[in-house]
Amino acid sequence: MAARLVMAIFAASLADHAMAVVNCGGHYDADCAACPAGNGELWCHGDCAWVNTAFFMGGQCVQGVPMPETGIPGVNPTQAWYNYFVGFSTSAIIMLIFACAYNQKVIKGPPSFPKVNAIGSNPRRGLFDCLWKPDTCLYVTFCMPVVAAKNYYAADVCPFWPGCILTFLGTYSPFYCVTVCVRAMLSGRVQDNMGMKHQCWKDCLFAAFCFPCDVGRESLEVDEEVGADVKCCCSKKAYCCSVEITPRVVAEVKQLIAEVKVATWGCFGY
Repeated sequence: MAARLVMAIFAASLADHAMAVVNCGGHYDADCAACPAGNGELWCHGDCAWVNTAFFMGGQCVQGVPMPETGIPGVNPTQAWYNYFVGFSTSAIIMLIFACAYNQKVIKGPPSFPKVNAIGSNPRRGLFDCLWKPDTCLYVTFCMPVVAAKNYYAADVCPFWPGCILTFLGTYSPFYCVTVCVRAMLSGRVQDNMGMKHQCWKDCLFAAFCFPCDVGRESLEVDEEVGADVKCCCSKKAYCCSVEITPRVVAEVKQLIAEVKVATWGCFGY
């Protein structure tokens, strides 16, 4: 009698398992939609994957689609591309708004941002010098395409908007390898127009592994050459992005006068 009872229970278990064709991760159910049972994403694993339907609107449990390259179950490529598209579009809108403000305040002015007119060869700054310049560091961290576009504009390599859009699309898209080549070429042209010596292989390495720092260094060099002091919107001296222009000749004359005064005071024992 006991043996028959065990066999009946085992048969019922097999029947239930046969009806539950989906592995939810920790349990089985008839389909993925039934897996959560009111518990949300925690009960949606195994053969299923949780897909967010919209911002703050929850999601749903759907049949997991293996990635073609890896064959990993439970990964939904549609959701991955959706998340990437939402993130990319959101950052593009934010970047566009700031780029419009930057173009109006810094590039167009008044005064309009001056172009580089270098004479002779100038030494390069250190790769990490921008870390000691808070405004430049903030710019290249959060708005690097805008800074790169300003550099290209000042060095007369390309206009502001093409430089900004191309840098954004290349940096925050799957085409980073192409971006490295384009960046190395544009960086080389900037250095040529500023009278600086450079090597193509180094430009490629910096573009591939030190893109933000290289753009920051380039920005410091351009700003120094044209006598610009670009303030970030987070700066205490600026409510929005702004620029102060002091021609390099004027700055050098002021520095010379200051040095002469110091030397004179030293001679008289002050």
